Amino acid sequence: MGVLGTYCFDGLNFSQASSLYTDSTLSVLAADGFYSQGGVVRQQSNGVLLAAQACGNCSVPCGNGISVSLSQNGFFDINFDVGNTLGAVVAYFYMGGSIADGVIANFNSVNYNRLTAQGNDGTTLVDGSGTAVDYSGIGNQGTGDPTYVGSDTANIIRAYTNTSVTPGVCNTGDAPENYSYAGSSYVAQGTLNPLTVTNTMCGRALSGSPVFTMVIPKTSASPTFLNLKISAPACGTFFAYELDCPAGLSSFGSSVAQSTTACAVNTQTYYFAKNATGTNVPFTVDTNTIPNVGNFVFTDANGATYLNDTATIQYYITGNTTAIGVRNGVVVSSAACAGGGTNNSPFFATAGTTTLNDGTCGNATGSLLYHDGTGTLPQVGDTIYAGSTTGSQTVSWSNYRGMGPADVADGVVDTAIVNSSGVIQTIYSCP
Repeated sequence: MGVLGTYCFDGLNFSQASSLYTDSTLSVLAADGFYSQGGVVRQQSNGVLLAAQACGNCSVPCGNGISVSLSQNGFFDINFDVGNTLGAVVAYFYMGGSIADGVIANFNSVNYNRLTAQGNDGTTLVDGSGTAVDYSGIGNQGTGDPTYVGSDTANIIRAYTNTSVTPGVCNTGDAPENYSYAGSSYVAQGTLNPLTVTNTMCGRALSGSPVFTMVIPKTSASPTFLNLKISAPACGTFFAYELDCPAGLSSFGSSVAQSTTACAVNTQTYYFAKNATGTNVPFTVDTNTIPNVGNFVFTDANGATYLNDTATIQYYITGNTTAIGVRNGVVVSSAACAGGGTNNSPFFATAGTTTLNDGTCGNATGSLLYHDGTGTLPQVGDTIYAGSTTGSQTVSWSNYRGMGPADVADGVVDTAIVNSSGVIQTIYSCP
């Protein structure tokens, strides 16, 4: 059985350190052997730490949620087994209604600490100084520090360096005690973790405390463990989180990036992570089929590359109807596209029958409809609309007969079948 001891390392965390030492000046190497912290096991050989591994009895299967409420403060460490499936690991966090807590994930030696929330439009989340941010942790990238989220962060921005801690008593400024998840609960490790929370490490909501979303890409079969840390430096806190297993993100069709909201047809496929609501696990995940304001968006299904991860807003037109504004990888606006989006030449059509080519080949009469193609006549792939703008309702008929009077151009009265989104799938000519 292992023996609890105090050691120092030369990295941001134990998973990334290169060597372990017995003194704070990093001059005396620890003895070769196996060491563990927070469910991470590493072997030191010839003074060098080998690859990090998950403690087989300490990892929690992905797809689980955990809730913690305590009167103390703490630094809570847990390992999740995310298996060998590829995809995006999506995690959701609710940090309570009064005290913010920090979160950082480490996977494959990369730290992840950027979060968004439902309705986050670039003005609803602020850092510790009150400056609006497009996502929580925007000023905290590359630091290896947790990002603190919740309804308020003003009460946690300070140093937590007092190591004269009385067991069972929590005073403001006390260094949090380290906890590791083992079995079914967090277990105190008997060591302290002094830290300082700064403005740039914060990203709270202006009003209330939403559920925050984090995306960790898993692009290879191994490694299979993911380390998650919750920093709760204030005395008395509550937090709840769940970490889903890797899966491909939802996709949506879009135009290429453009600087205006002018309507445009879909030529690209992008991906987004859905947000969630609730105050405890399991959270209720949104069901939107195209990105909403506050969603992280990506160029790949694994969530490895954020779409337009720059401070300059770009617009992506989906369905030739909706202009989605993206900045720093987050949807910050969504509205009907405009300017250059007028549908093409009108055509007459009558509601079709369930039998095609039934010999009814007279002139087209009935409703005046529109299409968004480039030609005079509707073509396969065009979307049918009831009005002359792309914001008009798509007609719900299953097929159409008599696409005239433009049919005079080819002398044929046609019949078209469309899908549930109003997109023409097939065009038949009457016999």
